[in-house]
Amino acid sequence: MDPEDAAALRAWTTSASLGPAAVRRARIVLRSAEGVGPTALAAELGCSPQTVLTWRERYRADGIAGLADAPRAGRPVTIDQVSVVERTLCAPPPRLRIRRWSSRLLAAELGVSNVAVAKVWRSWGISPLDGGHVRLNTEPPFDHSSAVFAGLHLDAGGGVLALVVATDLPDDRMPVRARPRLGARFGSLDLGGAVDADGLAGFLDGFDDTPGSQLRLLVDHTPAQVRGWARRRGASVHVVPSGLDWARMVRVAAVLAGATPVGAASVAGLRSAVIEHRSGRPLLWRHPEATA
Repeated sequence: MDPEDAAALRAWTTSASLGPAAVRRARIVLRSAEGVGPTALAAELGCSPQTVLTWRERYRADGIAGLADAPRAGRPVTIDQVSVVERTLCAPPPRLRIRRWSSRLLAAELGVSNVAVAKVWRSWGISPLDGGHVRLNTEPPFDHSSAVFAGLHLDAGGGVLALVVATDLPDDRMPVRARPRLGARFGSLDLGGAVDADGLAGFLDGFDDTPGSQLRLLVDHTPAQVRGWARRRGASVHVVPSGLDWARMVRVAAVLAGATPVGAASVAGLRSAVIEHRSGRPLLWRHPEATA
């Protein structure tokens, strides 16, 4: 048996979200891999030898996916993507003895398919790292978990989020559930139809006193003024690839930044600006302590 499959099935046997049928199937496969025969295993688990043979063969043919119930007629099962992302941002429990999530192990923990988990990760542009950290799949990748929101400029042309990467923040992290959220409304603000080029220029110039080596820009496009400003300042620019949602990545970055009190305060400041935003206008917000 593949070691990752074995770990995922062991997680099934202790999961509170899976029913007894799934737990028994996991035990059938795990005990079969240990060499227990169908008759003895059936007596151990309180089922028929044919049940043992059926699920052994299903696993041999289709892997863990073969242990799922056949789809029923009616409304299809929906996956709460935000819940998948939030669980990805929690460190794996010690009982799993792993440092980072795989799609199979997280799927087993949530009681969903590993294909669904992998799809959410791709859609949100994230890759799991050790200890519940994630990498944002920008170009180049952004994997700084200790960051503070310094400012945001968002108009009809796109968005620019400025973050200050910190190396001296405390290691004690707030629980994921306790961190501030930007919410789905952030991705559907009415910004009007204009591109606020002058506002963007002023927004960037306001960071002249921020060390360029620590400043990162998370952008969904790279207009000339952003590229030129970044070159002059020596700041790095992380571009969201075509086909991925910049607003979703900002929402993930908010949860990451919210791990520390100073980061959480900066995210809460942006959240207030989102709530107070007036329709038909660009959104320009700057952290009070980030002003030059």
